[in-house]
Amino acid sequence: MKDTNIGLALLLARRAGIHGKELVSTSELARLTGFSQQSISRKLRELEREGIISRRASTSGIEVALAGRGRKELESLHMELGELFSGKKGSLKGKAIDGLGEGTYYTSIPEYRKEFKELFGFDVFPGTLNLEVSPEYRAAFTAKAPIKVRGFTAKERTFGGIDCWPCRVNGKVDAVAILPHRTNHPDNIIELIAPFSLRKKLGLKNGSAVELVRE
Repeated sequence: MKDTNIGLALLLARRAGIHGKELVSTSELARLTGFSQQSISRKLRELEREGIISRRASTSGIEVALAGRGRKELESLHMELGELFSGKKGSLKGKAIDGLGEGTYYTSIPEYRKEFKELFGFDVFPGTLNLEVSPEYRAAFTAKAPIKVRGFTAKERTFGGIDCWPCRVNGKVDAVAILPHRTNHPDNIIELIAPFSLRKKLGLKNGSAVELVRE
């Protein structure tokens, strides 16, 4: 969502509720926000294109409601602001699950290993720990600007970049949470890398609870 549209999205959420609907008019929204009716119409179209709201014109006005992405983004914003005002570092809870088998392959590629070594100071264990988490909480956890591993081309194949967040796992060991730019994982999965097998080090099994605290 564009930063310039956050205020309007919040206003619509207050009027319609998280799961409700509300009839509004561009003239009323213009009066409440200080924007022109033309600007409001444009912003509503942008929010609809981004999947933040749904809208339907009627003889009584414009019926608006938060869409699924809108609810997720506002919840992420809520958690991010809560973290900011509480002074607490970002945390994320999830459970260990089996991965797709891609982690071992990608963490064994020399170019990635070199980047991890330069950025984090360790030789990465060949494999990742996959966590199933709440998509909304993952979005809040990864809202902080990441440390970026660059993509590259090797043997006529392009490998994407990786966003990284150093963190503490279960209050015991340091690791790095990663989100590859190219992945088959849905948005409720996050991966961890470390200089050792996190499963063995922490005695984790599928379903074991895991908590990350972002550095």
